[in-house]
Amino acid sequence: KKQHKVLEAQKMQLEVDKSQANFKFLKSQINPHFLHNTLNFLYAKSLPYSAELSEGILTLSDIMRYALNEATGSDDKAPLKDEIEHVRNVIKINQLRFSNNLQVNFEVNGVVNGVEIIPFLLITMVENAFKHGDLQRIEHPIEIRLTIEHNRLFFYCHNKKKTGPKEISTGLGLDNIRNRLDYAYGTNYKLFIKDETEFYTTELTINEL
Repeated sequence: KKQHKVLEAQKMQLEVDKSQANFKFLKSQINPHFLHNTLNFLYAKSLPYSAELSEGILTLSDIMRYALNEATGSDDKAPLKDEIEHVRNVIKINQLRFSNNLQVNFEVNGVVNGVEIIPFLLITMVENAFKHGDLQRIEHPIEIRLTIEHNRLFFYCHNKKKTGPKEISTGLGLDNIRNRLDYAYGTNYKLFIKDETEFYTTELTINEL
């Protein structure tokens, strides 16, 4: 039994290392200075023509800056406030794409300053809702809630599913989340996914942040 646990831990470490290596390879293919300079140039050029376009370019620049940022805190973690800002920017860019007709409620409770989590954790669940959710019904908005209380994080994301043809999902995003959570938090987290006929819900609890 002990040997089995050791093998599982080694397998998990290999998966995490593989994911990190893939991400670092993708980042190495992009020159962040060239990208930021280009987006800033496009932003300046767009200002006289369209406030909406310039806002979209600026928001995209912020999204790319966070995605390419090498700086993390202890144990390869990032400030929670930065992850929250990244979620807000992704919501904003999607709203701009759909003329602000998307129904999204995003609520943050508690003190987030000083809290760190592994990066790109929350956004994966939010992007999953944007990809597969029916986002234009006032009666069924995407509900996103984040609460920090007593050194504990609770994240909730709930959406109504699209009707008609479904986009193919590999499930790799959620599998990657589980692997990273296992590696970073061990037994100090719970990830609950409820896949119903009409609705999809993700709940994440992390203890002892």
